[in-house]
This record gives sequence, structure tokens and C-alpha cells, in this order.
Amino acid sequence: MPSPAPPPLPPLPPDHLAHLARRAGLPLPSDRLAGVAATVHAIDTVLGSLRDIPLGETPPAPSFTAVPGGSPSRRTS
Repeated sequence: MPSPAPPPLPPLPPDHLAHLARRAGLPLPSDRLAGVAATVHAIDTVLGSLRDIPLGETPPAPSFTAVPGGSPSRRTS
């Protein structure tokens, strides 16, 4: 059984985002911090929902070959 997904992260405080942006060499004007923090949180929420998809033993896409007009077939080599 897969382990449960971690809980979603709380929103990133704008002052913490400003610190991280400065460390990355990307200073943000103070009037943009709240909007960027909300965007980062929205992106993290979407990515969190993708992490919850139970893929199980789904093989990676490169292991399949599309066949025109037919169903995908598994590569043998």
C-alpha cells in the first residue's frame, strides 16, 4: 500500500519569499510580493494534487510505441 501523501504546505509568507528571491538573485519589489506568494502557493497546490495520483506500477511513457490506427504496443527491445 502506498504511503499517504504529505499535507499541503501552508502559504509562503511574503517576507520569506522576499528573502528566498534575494538569495536567488531575483529581488522582487515589495508591491509584488503578495501576488507572487499567492501564485507560488497556487502552483504548489496543483503540484500537490498531481502527487496524489496513484500511479502504482505504471511504466514510463518511453516504454511504449504508438501504432498508427491501433492501440499502443509495448517495446520488446
